[in-house]
Amino acid sequence: MTLARPVADALPGVNSFTAVQLLRVARLFAADPELPALLPARHEDPGGRRWHQLAQTHHLQLWVIEWPSGASTGFHDHGGSRGAFTVVRGVLTESQVVRGAIHDRSLPAGEGRTFGPNHVHDVANDGDVTALSVHAYSPRLDQMTHYDLVGGALVPAGVEQRGESW
Repeated sequence: MTLARPVADALPGVNSFTAVQLLRVARLFAADPELPALLPARHEDPGGRRWHQLAQTHHLQLWVIEWPSGASTGFHDHGGSRGAFTVVRGVLTESQVVRGAIHDRSLPAGEGRTFGPNHVHDVANDGDVTALSVHAYSPRLDQMTHYDLVGGALVPAGVEQRGESW
């Protein structure tokens, strides 16, 4: 599914989306049977994730991500953006650190997750099947802070700016 015109033009006056609205948009794009064909060709890292930006305005950004078995994001935030993702194929595991302990949530195909602007998590494919998911952010994702888990606490390890690797 591709957009014929920018989302902002289609939705005049919209400058922010709620997490629930983002999940609805992610599910709409996830229903496109041609979604896997939009991913770029596999590059030199056969075990790494592949992604493709489906749509973008300043207020909304959509991605499709393929997750080979064992792929993981590491702990990260979303630079103040709200977000949502839905699993199209396979199972993803979302991990969060709560009071020094890691809590995991399994999200099989058809399940989704919303989160606020201060959410920090790790998302991984711990299964044997390649997973596919659609992610939506508002405002668009311009930076992410990556974190290391040290003694049960998340410690900032670096900031990735838009355009560096995505």
